[in-house]
Amino acid sequence: MKGITPYHGAGLLLWMRDEQGKLNVLLGKRSIEPGKGKWSIPGGKWDDKKDIDTHGDPDYLKTALRETEEEIGLVISGNEDFLKIWKSHIPFFHYIVYSHQVSTPKTFAHNHEFSEVRWFPIDSLPASSVGFVRSQVVALVRQHHKG
Repeated sequence: MKGITPYHGAGLLLWMRDEQGKLNVLLGKRSIEPGKGKWSIPGGKWDDKKDIDTHGDPDYLKTALRETEEEIGLVISGNEDFLKIWKSHIPFFHYIVYSHQVSTPKTFAHNHEFSEVRWFPIDSLPASSVGFVRSQVVALVRQHHKG
């Protein structure tokens, strides 16, 4: 379709185990559209100047890391472990979610896109979450049980 620009984006599902060994995920409450008032992972649209690979194509991991830094202030450097856990590739919409384990419990900052950032046990996710958060958490659990 002429004139339609495909959307490319990525997010990062951060997780940790609490003192009882339960899996927890970090979510932010959206303060702007899309999804205003709902809980989501850090993520967003790729930047065609910053988030490209050596061939000029979208680098989804770069997008996920940049968005995570912008939205919650977490800078992840070096050769960290990232696992691609969820993807959607439908016409004009391409989105990939990576997971990353946080080793120690900490609080994170938030910017104008999130009014709040909190850890949630995976069995107590907020009812008001954006469309794919639950399927992303299910994908994390499935991947975690494989390894």
